[in-house]
Amino acid sequence: MNKTLMLVICDFLLLSMLALARFDPPEPTSPPTLDTSAASASAEAEIIALLEASLQSELNSRENLSENLTQTRSALQDKAQLLAEREATLADTQSELSKKVAQANALASEKAEVEAQQLQLVTEKAATEAARDQLAERFENTRSQLEDANQQRIELTSTLGQIKQESSLTQERLSQSERTLLERERALAAREIALQAAEAEKNKLARESEQLNRQLEIAQAERKLLQANLQQQQLEKLQLQQEKEQAFARAEQLSQDVSKLGDGFTQLGQGVSQIEQGVDSLAQASAEIKQEMVNSRPQTMSEIFTRFQNNRAELRFSSMEKNLFGNPTQRDYSSKSILVEDAQGEYFLVTHSSDTPFAFNKTPSNLLEVELTLQLDDRRIPITQVGFLGADPRLIFIPLPKLLVESTSLETFPLALDPERWEEAILVKNDESNFGRTAFKRLTQSNRFLKMERPTLGELFSDFATSRGDLAFTQNGRFIGALSNKDHAVVIEAFLATAIVDLGSKFNPEQNQQTINRLKDRVLKLPLEVQ
Repeated sequence: MNKTLMLVICDFLLLSMLALARFDPPEPTSPPTLDTSAASASAEAEIIALLEASLQSELNSRENLSENLTQTRSALQDKAQLLAEREATLADTQSELSKKVAQANALASEKAEVEAQQLQLVTEKAATEAARDQLAERFENTRSQLEDANQQRIELTSTLGQIKQESSLTQERLSQSERTLLERERALAAREIALQAAEAEKNKLARESEQLNRQLEIAQAERKLLQANLQQQQLEKLQLQQEKEQAFARAEQLSQDVSKLGDGFTQLGQGVSQIEQGVDSLAQASAEIKQEMVNSRPQTMSEIFTRFQNNRAELRFSSMEKNLFGNPTQRDYSSKSILVEDAQGEYFLVTHSSDTPFAFNKTPSNLLEVELTLQLDDRRIPITQVGFLGADPRLIFIPLPKLLVESTSLETFPLALDPERWEEAILVKNDESNFGRTAFKRLTQSNRFLKMERPTLGELFSDFATSRGDLAFTQNGRFIGALSNKDHAVVIEAFLATAIVDLGSKFNPEQNQQTINRLKDRVLKLPLEVQ
């Protein structure tokens, strides 16, 4: 039996007994009569009522206990779930703690390395302080050089204005040259016809010249015969004194005839000389026409690429640069180039700065030393100076002596001063890995750049794609320039330098840093498309 129910029943019985008990003195009454049945029935009814109330109270208590038990179970489930989450969090925390322990070990080793580097820095600091005095002296020299450079910059600014003025004049001359070229092409056909007629006239004059030569030989033989006769007459004059007058008159007449014949020979020689001069002039004109026809003949991509391979020169840079930890590290660079000839007959090599230690995406203060060697035929030639092109400083050029170029067997590429004459350009990778062709047009913001049209599928060989540093040629094999980025080529009309950097023992890191920073600012002033 339930303990609670038992307590209730006991309480009920105790209350019932107390209720039935009477503690007041009995009243005098008539003798009681025994009515046990009525009292018993009343007591049972009360007990049943109390039991029902107690039972109802117990049911309510059980319902409350069931509800409390359900809430307790729900709370226990929530706590179990929370405990599982806390255990998972604890596992993650332990994993992170192990990682942090590993990181702490790594940091400890790095700390040891840093302490070693700090010791090295202390020694380097001592050396730096020792070199500070030398740097101060060099600073004074640099400041004086800077003042000279500022003066040169002012002069270059005035020169730049003149160059811009000359550029407008050059543009006008270019349009005039285009019109002249069309007229020359029209006249070329007429000159070809005239050349054929001149060839026929030349053959005719040659035949006449041969006839005149034969006549000249006959006349010279007759002259010799007359001279022999004259000598014979002189001998007869000594022997026959009586015929002196007649022989003298005849000899004088013969002398006059010979003089006239000599004058005729002189005039004939002058005519032959004039004919020869005319023939030479026709031959020279014919050679010029043939050269013009050769220059106007388009070449295939394979021909231009073969010329590039057979006449290339290799530029090899060796530099000393700081790495991420500030330690000096040696690096090597290599690029292929060709011999370019300008309008004045000077020779140059061209390459993009991205293939050299002077790449604009690098930190110029990290560059400590630079040396350059040119591989030309079988010779290795040290180069002590490079120039940055005025049209686009991202292109580097190297002037070469005429005697050096003429002593080699390499073919030169003349500059293309009128690339718009052709509809397409031939592009060659500077590492000779591939080549192709593409259409182009002048950039509207600047006539110094050509925009390379994006080719349609199949117009380029295999997987060829334009990239910076590619060399551009016209279809007749003349050099246009190099691509400053993957879409635009710099048209090189003349090799004018906007800055010059000394290499080898004369290389100055501080001066190079100032020069590269100034050239970067100059690139930012170019049209946005070509930057």
